[in-house]
Amino acid sequence: MTQQNREHGILQLFTRQSAAGENSAELVVKGQGTVSALVAQAGQPFSITFMAASGTEPALGLDIDRDVVRLWCRMDGTLRILGQEKAANIGLNPTGEDQPYWLSLDSNNGRVRYGKGEMLRELMLYEYSWPSDPNDNPLAFTKTLARVEVTPVPVAALQLLPIPVNLDPSPFVVPADAVTLESLSINASSVVADLPQACQQLYATVAGRGMTLRPADFPDFPEAIQHSILTPGCICYDELAKKDPAFGYLRITIDGNLGDSPGQPYVLEVWPAGNGSPIHNHGRACAIIHVLYGSIDVSLFATLSPALTQPWGKVSFTEGQVTFLTPDYYQIHQLQNPLPKGGRFCATIQSYRYPDSDHVHYEYFDYIEDGEIRHFTPDSDWTYLDFKRLIRAEWTAAHS
Repeated sequence: MTQQNREHGILQLFTRQSAAGENSAELVVKGQGTVSALVAQAGQPFSITFMAASGTEPALGLDIDRDVVRLWCRMDGTLRILGQEKAANIGLNPTGEDQPYWLSLDSNNGRVRYGKGEMLRELMLYEYSWPSDPNDNPLAFTKTLARVEVTPVPVAALQLLPIPVNLDPSPFVVPADAVTLESLSINASSVVADLPQACQQLYATVAGRGMTLRPADFPDFPEAIQHSILTPGCICYDELAKKDPAFGYLRITIDGNLGDSPGQPYVLEVWPAGNGSPIHNHGRACAIIHVLYGSIDVSLFATLSPALTQPWGKVSFTEGQVTFLTPDYYQIHQLQNPLPKGGRFCATIQSYRYPDSDHVHYEYFDYIEDGEIRHFTPDSDWTYLDFKRLIRAEWTAAHS
């Protein structure tokens, strides 16, 4: 990984989250950082301002209004407009769209970036840059800025990252010995050491070579599951027939709920061809997902809102590949087996753990259905050993 991407991993452990109602925070490092604000009053113009440790000058701020954002600086009592951008949906969210706004300050590279949703460069909507030459830097004062403030609206949630938005972490997680000069140069992958401690613990459990859907005592397990999915009267076929089509997959739990994850921490999920999940989040938990069989498409969303159901990106994962999510990155997604009905199913092992900094432990996965946000309590169709025993019995009967 690049140095910038390694910093993305480190920052996961040091994301600062203020209590609801707080509208200001101290920057971890002067002159740099990213603030995300979920405002409590939709439709009211507001500003995000980086300023000196004391007083209101010097300052660099962004005014956010309907369909326009305006960047300004203030020094020696003089207000100067640096730039503005007008575009549909660049400013205040339309009614019903509930997503945070973020502003990134990078005085070292001489730029400000603004976006909505997760703090990712892919979600950037506006950028302004200036010369960073120490002998010709009109905004040299930005290196002294030490705090950030959101005014005049009440703030429902305020988050601060200690580094600016420069490079998004790759969603593909690989072992350290798989990184090459070529993959490093194009940011093709993340290594687990870049991720939060919770992800590292999960990766150590579910990403090893022994994690396979072809155990030594049942090497035909995938074929037997496929038979059960396609054959009326078999357990997978019958269980899928009972389900809401939006939840057209099977959850096979492997371990008990230890109190540090939403539901059971390890779940084998079986995705028949053509089936998928609703758009959902993960209770601000960390997760590692390992594809054991087949392939899965993951659509990514900036926020969980019934008014925002268009993904900003899609990533496809195949057998053996591993991905991750954290409270700050890739937390909201939708999974889909892209093959037509009757094709090969996909199996993933999903593993979840709350970060050590999470003292709330929200126990639900929120999802969108019929234009509303609803709560899903993680459940189980079978335990793994029971599922394996039943599938083996069906497979044996079919070949006797």
